[in-house]
Amino acid sequence: MICNEQLAKMFGYSVKEMNDAPPWLETFVAEEDRHNFAWNYQNRVAPLACPVTFRFTALRKDGSTFHAETDMIPIAFAGHAIAYHFVRQLGGLGR
Repeated sequence: MICNEQLAKMFGYSVKEMNDAPPWLETFVAEEDRHNFAWNYQNRVAPLACPVTFRFTALRKDGSTFHAETDMIPIAFAGHAIAYHFVRQLGGLGR
């Protein structure tokens, strides 16, 4: 994973911490939204089918959450399907 400073700050990490973090799903997506996140990746991104935009509950380093939206754009890189994400924080405080 490669991220920019704005994304790292949104999740409460430094860029290095975020780039070195364990898998995205378990680290940055609240448990109740992991199934939806994984489904979108497996059924739309991995087969390079189409970009998809959806909302999810994001998980910060300190355990707090916030409402987020992502544009997942499938691309092929070194023979593998990967997702290019645009993540934005939505209104609302989360929990």
